[in-house]
Amino acid sequence: MLLMTSFMIVLAYTIYFSKKAHLKKDHIGVGLGKCMVMMLSMTTSLTLGLMLSFLMPGKLAVLTVLAIAICAVAGFIIGRPFGLRTVMESLSTTLMGAMMGAMLGVMLPLDSQTFMLVSMDLIYLGSIFFVTFYIKKEDVKETKWRGGVPFLLTLLFSIIIIGTSAVWERVYFKVGGDSKMDMQHHKHGG
Repeated sequence: MLLMTSFMIVLAYTIYFSKKAHLKKDHIGVGLGKCMVMMLSMTTSLTLGLMLSFLMPGKLAVLTVLAIAICAVAGFIIGRPFGLRTVMESLSTTLMGAMMGAMLGVMLPLDSQTFMLVSMDLIYLGSIFFVTFYIKKEDVKETKWRGGVPFLLTLLFSIIIIGTSAVWERVYFKVGGDSKMDMQHHKHGG
């Protein structure tokens, strides 16, 4: 449940950023646009790579290629509003983030997976908040700032959903009872 919730949140906010950035790209400078895209591409690909690693434990080679392919699509969506150069930047950033997320997930013991996924979700939501804040800040120079409260409430609701899912999953599945058994899960070939 936590994996599905995390995936839906990453997908929804990635699409949200792409639409918001496309509408406001004229108010955002090239340098700031590239920084925003690099930040979101890295956090998105780290989070997606980590999620995929939990679905395919012990299959690092296949997992890495799959994570790179999926994150390349996300990178294209994130970088598209700012043009081809920014798409190239986004794709190279997602390449690195997808590999790091996949490696991190494969190396984690089972009792740390929920904590790490919740942490990455919060880091991702923090980057979305930061980038959206700067989009609104650049836009406020041209027009009046509107829409801040609904976005903050949506962000808070996302954090509550992630926290609730994590607590429910931890209680329901009772992960983390035996660290030695959890590490057996990560042995390759058995």
